[in-house]
Amino acid sequence: MRRPLGCMTFSALVTTILVVIAIAAAAATTGNGIFSPGSLSGVARGGPIEGVRSHAELASRCDVCHATAFSGDRMADRCLACHTQVQQEISSGGGLHGRFAAADDCRGCHTDHRGVTASLTLANPSAFPHDRVGYALRAHPLRAEGGSFGCLDCHPGSPTSFAPPVCLPCHEARDHPYMAQHVETLGSACLNCHDGIDSYGASFDHATYPLTGGHEEPLCGACHQGATTLLALRATETECVACHTPDDVHDGRLGNACGECHTPATWANASIDHDRTRFPLVGRHVGALCESCHVDRHWTGIGLTCRGCHAADDPHAGQFAGDCARCHAAAGWGDVTFDHAQTGFALRGGHASPACAACHPNGRYVGTPTSCIGCHAGDDSHRGAFGRNCAACHKVTRWEDWTFDHARSSFPLTGAHRGVSCQRCHGGGTYQGTPSTCSACHARPASHGTVLSGGCGSCHSTKAWTPASFDGPHPFPMTHGGAGGSCAKCHPSSLTSYSCTRCHSRADMTEHHKEVSGFSMTTCVKCHPKPKQED
Repeated sequence: MRRPLGCMTFSALVTTILVVIAIAAAAATTGNGIFSPGSLSGVARGGPIEGVRSHAELASRCDVCHATAFSGDRMADRCLACHTQVQQEISSGGGLHGRFAAADDCRGCHTDHRGVTASLTLANPSAFPHDRVGYALRAHPLRAEGGSFGCLDCHPGSPTSFAPPVCLPCHEARDHPYMAQHVETLGSACLNCHDGIDSYGASFDHATYPLTGGHEEPLCGACHQGATTLLALRATETECVACHTPDDVHDGRLGNACGECHTPATWANASIDHDRTRFPLVGRHVGALCESCHVDRHWTGIGLTCRGCHAADDPHAGQFAGDCARCHAAAGWGDVTFDHAQTGFALRGGHASPACAACHPNGRYVGTPTSCIGCHAGDDSHRGAFGRNCAACHKVTRWEDWTFDHARSSFPLTGAHRGVSCQRCHGGGTYQGTPSTCSACHARPASHGTVLSGGCGSCHSTKAWTPASFDGPHPFPMTHGGAGGSCAKCHPSSLTSYSCTRCHSRADMTEHHKEVSGFSMTTCVKCHPKPKQED
């Protein structure tokens, strides 16, 4: 059969025309109702737009929302043509729609033809990208009394508006005492801190400032008083003094680093590492009470010298200007170690054993004399005859150990003088002014008369008083016939007289000198001033 339109038969063409006429008639009589999936929403929100209060008033004007096939418009374009405020939010990126909506996805949240009383906005919170508005619903899956949340539960007025107090009824029903304290401390602007995923809720991790010890019990408001925003919470001071200034018994004298001594466990029972100060604790200082040095709890400005605490214990009455630690040890006040050599008077010999009081009576140390006579004046058997330099003879081993070098005096001891006791020359203990002449100790013999007026040393020596040796002016040289003999050979009775006849007989002399008138044996020297020397 020949087909008038190529692909269609005559009967098919007739049928198509009849169907088109029927559809057109139905559309005309129903106001295009045959194409609608359901009634349009009659819910009115806000004021009229373009004179239209609800979509139900557009039931006979499908072209307002549905563009013709060849117009090039999309349905979203028709939505935004009426809802210009939404168009502005999307364009500027502000408002509710500007955060997550796009110009072609209106039907993702808004749909119609679901009945006159149906809302144009989908009421399924789980399908709504609520995170994009800055508040997630992951922590709000169910109501406290059971059942899922709906948009109107938190947005009773409008999905585009939210009043923070709307949170209170639900949360007060769960824990009224806590919420009363929470609102009093942090205010009722819940969204200032909460983001819907419970970042600042019961499971908040306080890792930036771990809460340990005594910090575990206090409520948030104890440290975050008046912090009603997330920024304020994060800006809370973490230094101890921010909260504990009223508890600071040091009145700020030790600075703000409270954690160097105090721990979060308790504010009391502080522990300080004194080695970190300029005064490490050793010896008896370790067990001393803090207040014994830090009187009236003054922790700074404490002197570092012993005298700062022990002035009352100073038995020296301030005689020593130096630090007590030069002699005393921290192990005990009675442990004294003093290097006497530092004073310029080293203790040696007999000075090493006596107690300090032997030289320092009545605790007098400064100004103590260092000369022997300063302490030993009572022991001076010389009664000052030898002056004050006892060390010239006495040793430091003991007072009886003495050695005197007479050679250092004006009368060195030689010969027999060395074995003579001191008292033989220094009778009565008199040493100063002792004469040094022989005659002072050795009485002049009568045999010397007045002829021998010279010093005894001319004839006598210190080896022995006798025999004497004369080598002075004499009429007869000692090499005369009597040489080698004693003085008595020529001076039998006295050194002031002599006799030639002891060697020369009277008979010989008379015969020899008979021509001499008035010859006398005592006048030989008149003729023999210089006797002939024997060969």
